[in-house]
Amino acid sequence: VKDFTAPMNMSTGAPAFGAIEIAVHNAASAQMFQHYGVPMDFTTAYPNSKIPDYQCAVEKAMRVFTAGISGGNTLLFHGSVYGELTHHPLQAVLDDDMAGMVQRFMDGVTVNTDSLALDLIEKVGPVPGHFLTAQHTRQWWKKEQFLPQSADRTTYPEWLTSGKKTCLDHARDRMEQILASHKPQPLTASQEEEVERVLEEARAHYRRVGLISEHEMRQYRNSMKSPNYPFE
Repeated sequence: VKDFTAPMNMSTGAPAFGAIEIAVHNAASAQMFQHYGVPMDFTTAYPNSKIPDYQCAVEKAMRVFTAGISGGNTLLFHGSVYGELTHHPLQAVLDDDMAGMVQRFMDGVTVNTDSLALDLIEKVGPVPGHFLTAQHTRQWWKKEQFLPQSADRTTYPEWLTSGKKTCLDHARDRMEQILASHKPQPLTASQEEEVERVLEEARAHYRRVGLISEHEMRQYRNSMKSPNYPFE
């Protein structure tokens, strides 16, 4: 089940996609559908912000975290800005860190004989004993700590000498590296034909029921002839 909630901006009538009330509705819906054993898709964290900024971060983080702890099965938010109308590749990189943080919280604390390491605690003892050189530490710390790739965790002197980069700078560096190096697996000819068949079937249906006008269809056909299709 998809919970698509979009309260109105009561001053203008426009959708208030960044409203915290959506998180409240998502959480309540999740409880109801969990009671009936129905999987739930949260259409979550579409911000009203038009660019990757403080507003975007707050609107997304509050809703993604709430959706996670409420028990949503799928969360849609990577790269979205200005409601669901725009996708920003820089925001997608930032959202990757946000998803990782929420996932780390959802993973919780592992409690077993190995994780507690009582024998190691007894062996190390009080100060000046430490755990930094222990094999157990090397084994567990990367499991226990999430390492964001866009956030800056350097000291202030290190930050000054390394160019004063912000999280947006780090995200932009990562975005450019991904765009330069990522090689997506291409579809086979038969897969492309099947995708086009499904799309053509959908176009015919929406024209038949009047949801796509002939004018819109002509514009669409022209765009498909563009060398940049489907990325006009």
